[in-house]
Amino acid sequence: MSGSPVRCLLGMLGVDVHSRGLRTIARLLRDAGVEVIYLGEHNSARGMAVAAVEEDVDVIGVSFSVSSYLHYVAELMSELRAAGGADIPVLVGGLIHPEDVAQLRGLGVSAVFGPDTSPAAILDYVGGLAVARA
Repeated sequence: MSGSPVRCLLGMLGVDVHSRGLRTIARLLRDAGVEVIYLGEHNSARGMAVAAVEEDVDVIGVSFSVSSYLHYVAELMSELRAAGGADIPVLVGGLIHPEDVAQLRGLGVSAVFGPDTSPAAILDYVGGLAVARA
């Protein structure tokens, strides 16, 4: 990825603690030249939204391994609007049920990456954000 690096905030919401996938994505993005702001586990939607706006990120990535993601994503999108970050694309990944993808998209999620998503697909999507910014 050329030009100034994409700034990506990564984290998990609520009590979800299975962060191996998120840490793997953080390394993948970092190694591809993305500037990663890693919040880790146990974030609130408000805290994540405020951090995203304060850090002036280009994209937010949220990972889930528990089924409460619809609630947390709705809360995050609301908090982003309240914090002035409604224009920041939100990517959701992890153990996402295929039948929930349309509802996530309806909440405003830009992309959903399930467990079978290739690293190349994630890098292509984030690389596309860099091209769109240029």
